[in-house]
Amino acid sequence: MNMPEVDAYGTVQPHTIIRQHLDYRHWYDRSKLSLKEIMNVQYVSCMNPTSGSFTINPRLQRHFSVFGLSFPGADALSSIYSTILTQHLKLGNFPASLQKSIPQLINLALTFHQKIATTFLPTAIKFHYIFNLRDFANIFQGILFSSVECIKSTQDLVKLYLHEANRVYRDKLVEEKDLDLFDKIQIDVVKKIFDDIEEIMEQTQSLNMYCHFANGIGEPKYMPVPSWELLAQTLVDALESHNEVNTVMDLVLFEDAMQHVCRINRILEAPRGNALLVGVGGSGKQSLTRLAAFISSMDVFQITLRKGYQIADFKMDLASLCLKAGVKNLSTVFLMTDAQVANEKFLVLINDLLASGEVPDLYSDDEVENIINNMKNEVKSQGLVDNRENCWKFFIERVRRQLKVTLCFSPVGNKLRVRSRKFPAIVNCTTIDWFHKWPQQALESVSLRFLQNTESIELTVKQSISKFMAFVHTSVNQTSQSYLNNEQRYNYTTSKSFLEFIRLYQSLLRRNGKELKSKMERLENGLLKLRSTSAQVDDLKAKLATQEVELKQKNEDADKLIQEVGIETDKVSREKALADKEEQKVALIMLEVEQKQKDCEEDLAKAEPALIAAQAALNTLNKTNLTELKSFGSPPQAVSNVSAAVMALVAPEGKVPKDRSWKAAKVAMARVDAFLDSLINFNKENIHENCLKAIRPYLQDPEFNPEFVATKSYAAAGLCSWVINIVKFYEVFCDVEPKRQALSRATSDLTAAQEKLAAIKTKIAHLNDNLAKLTTKFEKATADKLKCQQEAEMTAGTISLANRLVGGLASENVRWAEAVQNFKQRERKLCGDILLTTAFISYLGFFTKKYRQRLVDETWRPYLSQLQVPIPVTPSLDTLRMLMDDADLAAWQNEGLPADRMSAENAAILINCERWPLMVDPQLQGIKWVKNKYGEDLRVTQIGQKGYLQTIERALEAGDVVLIENLEESIDPILGPLLGREVIKKGRFIKIGDKECEYNPKFRLILHTKLANPHYQPELQAQATLINFTVTRDGLEDQLLASVVSMERPDLEQLKSELTKQQNGFKITLKTLEDNLLSRLSSASGNFLGDMALVENLEVTKQTAAEVEKKFQEANVTEAKINEAREHYRPAAARASLLYFIMNDLSKIHPMYQFSLKVTPTWGFLHNHNKAVS
Repeated sequence: MNMPEVDAYGTVQPHTIIRQHLDYRHWYDRSKLSLKEIMNVQYVSCMNPTSGSFTINPRLQRHFSVFGLSFPGADALSSIYSTILTQHLKLGNFPASLQKSIPQLINLALTFHQKIATTFLPTAIKFHYIFNLRDFANIFQGILFSSVECIKSTQDLVKLYLHEANRVYRDKLVEEKDLDLFDKIQIDVVKKIFDDIEEIMEQTQSLNMYCHFANGIGEPKYMPVPSWELLAQTLVDALESHNEVNTVMDLVLFEDAMQHVCRINRILEAPRGNALLVGVGGSGKQSLTRLAAFISSMDVFQITLRKGYQIADFKMDLASLCLKAGVKNLSTVFLMTDAQVANEKFLVLINDLLASGEVPDLYSDDEVENIINNMKNEVKSQGLVDNRENCWKFFIERVRRQLKVTLCFSPVGNKLRVRSRKFPAIVNCTTIDWFHKWPQQALESVSLRFLQNTESIELTVKQSISKFMAFVHTSVNQTSQSYLNNEQRYNYTTSKSFLEFIRLYQSLLRRNGKELKSKMERLENGLLKLRSTSAQVDDLKAKLATQEVELKQKNEDADKLIQEVGIETDKVSREKALADKEEQKVALIMLEVEQKQKDCEEDLAKAEPALIAAQAALNTLNKTNLTELKSFGSPPQAVSNVSAAVMALVAPEGKVPKDRSWKAAKVAMARVDAFLDSLINFNKENIHENCLKAIRPYLQDPEFNPEFVATKSYAAAGLCSWVINIVKFYEVFCDVEPKRQALSRATSDLTAAQEKLAAIKTKIAHLNDNLAKLTTKFEKATADKLKCQQEAEMTAGTISLANRLVGGLASENVRWAEAVQNFKQRERKLCGDILLTTAFISYLGFFTKKYRQRLVDETWRPYLSQLQVPIPVTPSLDTLRMLMDDADLAAWQNEGLPADRMSAENAAILINCERWPLMVDPQLQGIKWVKNKYGEDLRVTQIGQKGYLQTIERALEAGDVVLIENLEESIDPILGPLLGREVIKKGRFIKIGDKECEYNPKFRLILHTKLANPHYQPELQAQATLINFTVTRDGLEDQLLASVVSMERPDLEQLKSELTKQQNGFKITLKTLEDNLLSRLSSASGNFLGDMALVENLEVTKQTAAEVEKKFQEANVTEAKINEAREHYRPAAARASLLYFIMNDLSKIHPMYQFSLKVTPTWGFLHNHNKAVS
């Protein structure tokens, strides 16, 4: 009856609806608007007067018989727990002597419980200091974990009881003084009841820890831990195994952390073991729970918040969890943090789950039937009736046994107190493990563990660094309390803050070490180049003298070759002229030969038909017809004449036979083949004159005609035709012969002329070859001469360039050498300088100027000087100068950053911090600078703005910068994984809601709030670096001075503004030129002395730098004059700044007293100030 909340009108609505039924026996159906009478129902109710609502309507109470249930008395409790413990010792075969110790142990437990319950009373802060029979029972529940190996004597039994009492009572305690008082009470009570217990008490002071994995993972026996070393080794092995299959956790297992793992594991192993882990964000609650769950082979489940995640979604997650535990019988840890309580109504369901193991209306009717059907076989196997009631009870009991709820809540503020009152099961039905601030020894151990891999630092210095880191953390905690008391500002430092401090130190040490080495290498390389240049000049001069002698010799050799080439060229010219004349002659002869050859060919063509006819006539002859001819005994006269003509024509050497009769002819034709061959091979071009004379009479005979002769003999006709045509051919041939002879003579002349021409050309070719060789030789000599000349000129130029380079950079030579020595000194002190700088970045961002100076100068520096092994550090170190140079500051101021030191420090922290920066910027000066700095590349959004998650998701993938502005004190839980950089899947994805977004390492998130004094929870402060951009008195004074001067002397203020921008530009330019000069010189490779462009660029850079430096000095003089003139107006600005800060402090008297610096251009303090001045 105490669970429902009282509404704003003082009514408890569930009580009213119960009273309606008790009074009238009915309710109304709200959907059908019909009356429903509920009969035969009796009520049994209870009410806890220590939590929830204490209000009950008398009209409801009158229906009940009220009974007050007091706690059982000492005798009853002694009887109950003696029986339980006796039974356990008997069934476990423990030594019989232990039975005698039971009454003493029960007496000890009752006395100690009474003492604790009366000593540690609940208060507003210690609201959970309620020690009842649940706690008493939990102690004996822990003792029942023991086995015979665990307890062998009374001393072992007492040790186990002390351990369980510590877990149940001590782990709830909040303050260090409560812990000391508890230990004192415990010692006193034990000594009163047990004798000879001194030695045991001393042992428990150093180590008294029991756990289920003391003998190793996989052997679940509740045993004492032999030593911290063995426990550490066991947990390290477990952590390595966990990291092989789950998300990697980088844990440092110091004593406190190991104790928490054992405590959490003990809770998870207990029946219905649920845990409430209370500690500020970043204490390691979640990580240690995951390790403890892994040791017990339990899965870990956490809800994933997404846009629109409400009660219905939470119920679905709970339903699936209960099915996993109750139906599948899988041990699961339900881990829930403050950030995941997106709606306080979630805790209503958690409260029910913790109190009874059952959440009302979690499943539909069909789902309930399905669960009951799944349980029936298992219920039967337990020997129970498989009815609906038994199956459901079996399911709920298994859920309570297998589902372990672990709540990770923060003690900061009153949220936990309010929740524990509204939802008492959060405290009553869980075992509390309170995470205290890490002790000094733990802080040193953790930092030293992380520094082990830093090779550049000696071990003794590492130990000093770890001590300083621990001191910084604790000193900031103390200063934060003072900050809260004096300024009403909340600044939290958590264990996670300390770990981030260590990681940032390692990161900055690596980065600055590399940058310092790079700068030294560049300077040393530049110095080396300058020294090598000077050394090379003498060598170059000697080389130039040698080159000049060589050049003179090559000039002489080239002149000689020019003369020889001239002579040879003249010879070739003369011979070429002669060849040209001969060539003309040959051409004329060739024309003559061609004409004569043409005439001969034309005449011979005329004789060609006769020759063809003669050949055709021969073709008509063959052995047969000649044999036939030869067979004529007395041939006709025509035939006889033909044979006689043939004999005359073929007579050798003109000896014409006198006997040309047929008889003689037959003898000539005796051998037909030989005769035919003689005709075919007849020399038709050389017929003797005698033969022609002898044959002419026959030719004149009219019957000497082939047609006529053919009538007498076919063979004779062929011979007749042959004779006639041979004679015709010969006659034409004789006409052509003179022409042929003339052609032969002309051809001979042509051949002679061509031979002469060829000889001349051969001679010319020989001369040309000689000339070409001489020309090649001359060209080579000329090239050698030119090359030698160029080399000499290059050497001379190089000497000149080297002299220019050495002379131009003489001042840099000295300055760079000094810079190298300074860098080497800085390198030796880098570990200390970075240490102080990292502490500044990690812890001081949210503090005001006064607190920053106090911590650095009055707290940290003195501690550094007191260390036994000193840390190398620059005595007058300016942490701001470690983070930026003049060029950086100038660029920031050009982008709109105020010129005061506080703003510069804030900007440096924002640029260098590795956690996401959160700007506390009520006057909007910081956000103005950020927007100018990043320009169009900046993605600006607000939580709740339409599409803001999509903007962040796109920026995550693209690696852009996102600014979330106007934050309130609470941040959308969906952004939790992003704020905590919870990267999954090998560093590639971050989960936003239920979507995994690819994570680009270049992505950067900047958070911003306009709240003047926000109270952010420790969890958020551990994930972000808070930076206080609130305007400072000095900064506001400078702004107001500019405002006054701009109205009184606008010309002066305009000149000041232009001059400031100009000076900032000069600083940036000088830095750029210096870097460019070094970069060009150090990157030059090989024989860079001959690189004219390089030297000219270096000279231009040097000259420009000198001009800029001169202008910068002139600007400084002008600025001093302007500042002197502006100082006349400073009293007005100082008074106005003082007035604003007095008004601003009025909010400490009453929160309604709020005064904005600038709301709009026409409203706010600045507007009123300007109006007053004008």
